[in-house]
Amino acid sequence: MKKNRTIITLVALGAALVVLLVGALLIYNHFEGKAADNTGGSSTETTATAEATSTSTTGDGTENTGETTTSDTGIPGVASTASQEAPDFTMTDVNGSPVTLSSLRGMPTVMNFWASWCPPCREELGAFQKMYDEYGTRVNFVMLNVGGQGDTVATVQKFCKDNGYTFPLYFDDGDGATLFGVTGIPETVFLNAKGLSYGKVVGGMPQAMLAKGMQLLTQ
Repeated sequence: MKKNRTIITLVALGAALVVLLVGALLIYNHFEGKAADNTGGSSTETTATAEATSTSTTGDGTENTGETTTSDTGIPGVASTASQEAPDFTMTDVNGSPVTLSSLRGMPTVMNFWASWCPPCREELGAFQKMYDEYGTRVNFVMLNVGGQGDTVATVQKFCKDNGYTFPLYFDDGDGATLFGVTGIPETVFLNAKGLSYGKVVGGMPQAMLAKGMQLLTQ
């Protein structure tokens, strides 16, 4: 009789232990599922950084392709607010007369470092001409030739005349390119009427992007 009681007790304890284990497993699965739901249901915000590939030409005529971050303006390297004062330097016009960058203050300025022997430069000159036709009375266009590889005042003027370009031509003796950190062309700088820089685009620009720059300067 005593032996039967012992067996019954062991069976009862075993059953109780099974019930406890099953209950613990159910509770574990319940809370694990909730944690998974919370993790899967929560939205993680990520900031996507758009990049634009730019192509520029170095002084020896080779092309560099790099990536620059697109800012809130949709223009690589150009911010919606002008904050940095642009360095001043002296260039010359087609008549050989000196012109300082600071003398152009009073109207916003777009300044393009270029050369006629540079393929990416040539590709965007038509867009600059169209923007000049539209914005030339409200924005200073400084089409700043950097020289080299046969570019002189005479050859550049002929190149522009042959292609129907009427935007203002200026010539850099190296000071402008050095002060603005130009390592390849084309590079385009956007300045407000006070001479503060919005930033610069390294490499060629499609017309739509240049139009955004014009809208930024005239807003």
